[in-house]
Amino acid sequence: MVSSKKTNLSIITVNFGHAKNIQSLWQSIKKFPPSIPWELIIVDNHSPRQENKSLTQYFQNEPHVHIISLTQNIGFGRGNEEGVKFAQGDILTFINPDIEVTNHCFNSLIETIQNQPKIGIAAPLLQTKNGKILPTARCFPSFWSLVGKRLWGIQSNQKPNHPISTEWVQGSFLVMKKNFFTEILEGFDQRFFLFFEDTDLCRRTWEKGYKVVQVPSAIAFHSEKRLSGEDVLTSLFKKTFWIHITSAFKYFQKYKKKKKPQIF
Repeated sequence: MVSSKKTNLSIITVNFGHAKNIQSLWQSIKKFPPSIPWELIIVDNHSPRQENKSLTQYFQNEPHVHIISLTQNIGFGRGNEEGVKFAQGDILTFINPDIEVTNHCFNSLIETIQNQPKIGIAAPLLQTKNGKILPTARCFPSFWSLVGKRLWGIQSNQKPNHPISTEWVQGSFLVMKKNFFTEILEGFDQRFFLFFEDTDLCRRTWEKGYKVVQVPSAIAFHSEKRLSGEDVLTSLFKKTFWIHITSAFKYFQKYKKKKKPQIF
């Protein structure tokens, strides 16, 4: 499973109420592991005590799984940053708890990052278990595109035949070199508690002269339901909707006087 040699890949996931999902993620990683030495870092974002305890018990005999327990919920980006502080790998994977990987998924992404130095971020093709391709490769948002998404949703993508450049990719599963993340991007923008930190990260990648690509030979399973994807009436009564609105406002404020970076 994991070599005793130096860790080359650090897989980081942030948990808040998804302990069962993490167990499924773990089982898929064990079934389809990367070919290079790796570690799994679970950042528990101040989940209820019983859930934190169940995670610790579940992984207590897994020496290459590390659990970081935080004393408060600090959000998605900052939670991942805590995992990066602990990470021993030269390559980072940020992955949501509700992802399940498939055969060759990690290897395809790692090879893309290692062999093409102008690629900053690589992401897999995400699909449901019944084969529906999820629309995770997108154009940078505008106010009206967000309104349309809430009213009509996003159309499913067609599967590309080769790696494609994309303006931004959903942050459910991102792979990049550690020094690129820490030194060139200087991490996540911590003004975003949840939502838009992935959009912002990809935009800064393009601004620095690097690509964001989706790699169709890397496939992972993901639920079709997203926190930011519910209809307007349902969303109005949920805290996550207002966090999404707040993050959108911060994103548009940050980039309102900036030109869209060149995509190549």
